[in-house]
Amino acid sequence: MTTTNRWHLQGSSGHAYSGEEARQLLRHRCDWGSQETWFESETGRLLAVVTNGDRAMVVLLDGEGDPGEHLVDPHAEGSSGGYVLAGGQVDSYADRDTVAFDVAGRAVAYVIEHGTWPASVARGG
Repeated sequence: MTTTNRWHLQGSSGHAYSGEEARQLLRHRCDWGSQETWFESETGRLLAVVTNGDRAMVVLLDGEGDPGEHLVDPHAEGSSGGYVLAGGQVDSYADRDTVAFDVAGRAVAYVIEHGTWPASVARGG
């Protein structure tokens, strides 16, 4: 089932992204050095992605102030750095709290198309 809720880049009411367009945009933004991307739905839900190029932190929030839930990799160990936020801050995250970049792209595409996480990903609060 495809959702009729349209997603766009946060702060822009312009182009509504399909799931595949959003996945491609994440790859292009990473190539351009933009490692933090926020999508917003017409209902106010937010979908955030911060990547270091290899792994990504992906968070889905029901709106501003919601603690949200993020994708996790329960088998990952260690941590990774190089997650550059829009304000220039560089973060490190436990690899358990991030997923491979390709997994992140597929999950973002699915959320945009269906309004929920795909069954194939693990989530944490």
